[in-house]
Amino acid sequence: MFRFSFLLALLFFPVLIVKAYSVPQDRFPVNETDTLFISEEGISPDNASDYLIRLLDSEDLFRDREDTLKISLRRLIDHYMEPFDSVRTRLLEFPYDSIELRQGYIVSHDTLPLRWLEENTFIVDTVALEKDPFIKRQTVVMHALDDTLEYPYGATALNVQAVMDSILQLSDTITEVVVDYAYLEARGIEVFRIEEDSIRPPLIPPGSRLSLSFLPDSTKIVLSDTRQVIMAEEPSPFYIVPNSSMPDSLKQSVETLLSHTFERDSILIHFHDINGARTPFWLTASDDPSYRYWIKNAENDSITIWMGNPSKHEVTLSLEDDIFVERLEKKPADDIPITTADPDRSLVSISPIEEIPAFWSTSVSNSFSMNQNYLSNWARGGESSFSFMFDVNARARYDNKESKAHWTTSTRLRFGSTRTKEHGTRISTDIIELNSQFNKEFVNKLDFSTVFYMKTQIAEGFKYPNDSVPVSKFLNPGSFTLGMGAEYEPFSNAKINFSILSYRNTFVLDTVNINQRNHGIERGKRSRQEMGGQMVIRHSAELLEGLEVSNTLRLFSNYLRKPQNIDVDWELTLEQQLHWNFTVRFNFHLIYNDNVRFPVLDSEGDPVLLPDGSEKKVPRPQINQFLGITLSLRL
Repeated sequence: MFRFSFLLALLFFPVLIVKAYSVPQDRFPVNETDTLFISEEGISPDNASDYLIRLLDSEDLFRDREDTLKISLRRLIDHYMEPFDSVRTRLLEFPYDSIELRQGYIVSHDTLPLRWLEENTFIVDTVALEKDPFIKRQTVVMHALDDTLEYPYGATALNVQAVMDSILQLSDTITEVVVDYAYLEARGIEVFRIEEDSIRPPLIPPGSRLSLSFLPDSTKIVLSDTRQVIMAEEPSPFYIVPNSSMPDSLKQSVETLLSHTFERDSILIHFHDINGARTPFWLTASDDPSYRYWIKNAENDSITIWMGNPSKHEVTLSLEDDIFVERLEKKPADDIPITTADPDRSLVSISPIEEIPAFWSTSVSNSFSMNQNYLSNWARGGESSFSFMFDVNARARYDNKESKAHWTTSTRLRFGSTRTKEHGTRISTDIIELNSQFNKEFVNKLDFSTVFYMKTQIAEGFKYPNDSVPVSKFLNPGSFTLGMGAEYEPFSNAKINFSILSYRNTFVLDTVNINQRNHGIERGKRSRQEMGGQMVIRHSAELLEGLEVSNTLRLFSNYLRKPQNIDVDWELTLEQQLHWNFTVRFNFHLIYNDNVRFPVLDSEGDPVLLPDGSEKKVPRPQINQFLGITLSLRL
């Protein structure tokens, strides 16, 4: 282990030296402590360890504190400073059961800035205001010196103006400041008042363990949170533990990880023969089976030995049983007996092998797609995102050639999600399908057929950006179709199934939380039942080498209500093979249901209203498209 650590240190030293001295001087100044001293004998392990420690302790050397190279170097130093066996012995001998616990309290504080409006009225000053929440009013009051005004006989206009100016020469300005409560209410800022040594409305919810107090200058409120915890007494290394059983859990966890690390760690050694060929051999903690090796001498004679590994530090060797070594020699052939025998050329009667019919065949295909985009300080803008989608298809088929009956059942689970920093996790695709079909051969390429088809989803669905009110969830909605008719196969990989008599039921079980009208169900009902006809067309082909296309088109017409409005469910998939398990997949899914309607919006984005005041809604195509590299696995 030490030899491997030393070689790894030598491997990374040139890179680290160049990186350390290529940093600008103002960020990582070079001094004597940053120099690696190399003696005539080379770099000593102690000097290498000290140098790496100085580099790891530098805050300006690594761009990322959790860089994988930094973590690996830290683990290398830890192995050099102390062997694993010493760490294991110290951890196993630690007195976990001697830890004594006592009850204690942890108090954490937080402050909220205040802004006083009046003597007993304030707001929490955490929201920036565009203007001051006060209105200033000024009133000018003019005072007269004498309320008696006499004009002398023969006075001119100038004399009268002089008398008026002398009377109205005194004035006062009254300034009144009031709180603009209307502005605060418009901004959604709550105003608090102190009434009878209490704050109305309350700043903290009733029953909370928080308590509050004002600072002496009343500029802030201090919120205090007091928690009761279990604390360990000295000289325990623990300060606070979640509960009294923590030492026992720690002991078990340490023992488990030590055992796992000891068993997982392995040593690779090589055995060399006289020709220089190397044979690898792993020393592990488990009792591995023995392996056969051939040992040769200079004459190219070989014998077989069995080599085993009962434990990490033990090797067992055993010689092959019944080994007899004899060299070839040239001897004169005086009398070589030759024997001949006539072969038996008679024919032997055999019975034909009875074929055992296999009625059932199963298959499972899985595909997984993932896309990740990371942006940091990107001048052109954008947002980091992560998305994935998996598509699982399982199929079971019963085929009885004697009775000419076929029963095929398939199920499909398709789920996708996208996560961004701004919008969080959002579901992009969520489909569960179950399809069961029984066929009875009637004439060539024409079968009598009965079908059952069911469709729903797994998780809750939302109409984003509103992610608080779900519009769908498991079995809400759900639909199933029962049909009876015929299936025609015009050519290979193409089937047309027409159920002339079909029954379709669309239901929403939880009408309290899910609005059934969004899924074509009338108000006050939980289901929509339809009698009609269904046609399903399936086709798959290889357009080019490695490029496969598959289509599934499902049409349904309600005989009793608007039979001309046909519901369409069409899914198109294109796959280009890149590798034996990697493909480029394009998936296009279109649904048109006359009963599922969407509001009509005007040019400003507002819903268009009918004369009765309700929103105008019309059916529209529903489209879900995906393109990405997919990992596929077929069983």
